[in-house]
Amino acid sequence: MPQNSKSHNNYVNNAFSPRLIAKSWVMPTGFRKTNPFKFLITYLIFFGLLTAVITFYSVWTYYDISLPLSPPSSEISSYRETGTFSEFPIGDEKWTSVISDEQLISSPILVKDVIYVVIGRTSGQGRIKALDAFDGALLWEYALQGVSDFSPAVADEMIFISLRSGLVQALDRHNGEFIWSFQAESFMYGPPIIEEGILYLASVRIYALDAATGEVRWTQKVPKDVSSKLVLSEDVLAFVGFDGAVKLLNASNGKPKLKYPIWFPTSDRLLASASRLVVGGGNAHVIAIDMQSIDLPFERIIRAWWARLWLWGMAPAPSSPRGYLWHNSSLQGVESNPFTADKNLVYVGTKDSKLLDSGGKIVALGIDDGKYRWKTSLDSFPISAQLVGQGGLLVATKSGQLHFLSKNSGFSTHKVESGFSLGAPPGLGHNQLIVVDKNGTIKSLK
Repeated sequence: MPQNSKSHNNYVNNAFSPRLIAKSWVMPTGFRKTNPFKFLITYLIFFGLLTAVITFYSVWTYYDISLPLSPPSSEISSYRETGTFSEFPIGDEKWTSVISDEQLISSPILVKDVIYVVIGRTSGQGRIKALDAFDGALLWEYALQGVSDFSPAVADEMIFISLRSGLVQALDRHNGEFIWSFQAESFMYGPPIIEEGILYLASVRIYALDAATGEVRWTQKVPKDVSSKLVLSEDVLAFVGFDGAVKLLNASNGKPKLKYPIWFPTSDRLLASASRLVVGGGNAHVIAIDMQSIDLPFERIIRAWWARLWLWGMAPAPSSPRGYLWHNSSLQGVESNPFTADKNLVYVGTKDSKLLDSGGKIVALGIDDGKYRWKTSLDSFPISAQLVGQGGLLVATKSGQLHFLSKNSGFSTHKVESGFSLGAPPGLGHNQLIVVDKNGTIKSLK
């Protein structure tokens, strides 16, 4: 039967009319299967919504848009004792006490006339002891509900201990009476930090608790978990993940600020000084990152494609990543640890080799440019460096020597023999120098 050309044209025109296209989206069979516009429109809607979500999240993070939180119930902060000496210690014992039959691995904390030290390396043996700084007499002790690998933190009238299991306990620092506890999801990656009434913890999540009550203020899940201790400076938290990237969070609400990949193995010791984060690690690399930097929306995607085009010779070399300040790769050694800093210099310890009795150095770098200023060779690798007095730097080595150096030149002004291999960095207070060894002995030096 002959086909009417006019009716055929009407069929073709109607087939692509908006009404029939809309009907085809809900038709169970037939034309919907062959609609050439359905999938195109669906994809456009999907990618439009995805772009809107990514843009909203990026803008929310970049401009720090967040709901306000109620203020904490107190304004307590971690106690910070600076070492001052009317005269240098001569190395003689003031008193010695055996406080444990197991290894001591965390530094004692001196607060006024009291020394706080954590002991116990096996289940059921964990304890915290408070000693009289004058003669080492026991003031009180408290049995912990597990093992702690870190020094306690003192804030106002409270003392806080983080346990390997993820439990945090708050005690009265005068008598050891229990105040509150909190159980994190997993084990801890460092001691707690207390600042302006908020206690921060690093586990598989970053936690912010009310320091006086233990109530949770906010938590932030960490992709790739945490592999370093947590540091805080100018309302920014910093840590390194198992993916090797430095991550910065807003301390007020936990929102991510910056992710900065590090290409060398990092140490678990980070140093935050003003708005700078200094990171050390393998082959004695040291890098500094601006803690006030914030990721721009889509910046990482753009930089990734820019780097590919540069490798293919199709684009100029990309600029330094956001947050980059400086990098020093000229230090000799297998490992570096940034210990402390002042307004002009950052003091970094290096280890010469992987041997247990390896030597080491303490190196001063410019805090603004990372350039070498001076270095001092040591008998063994340094485990800590602390600013003391007016212009002094106390460097403790694994072998037990305590070197007092000029912080501006690195020249040695005094040296003390502790008498044993140190289990942890020494504790400092006003005219006090406390050392601990691997056999459970604590000693006060004159």
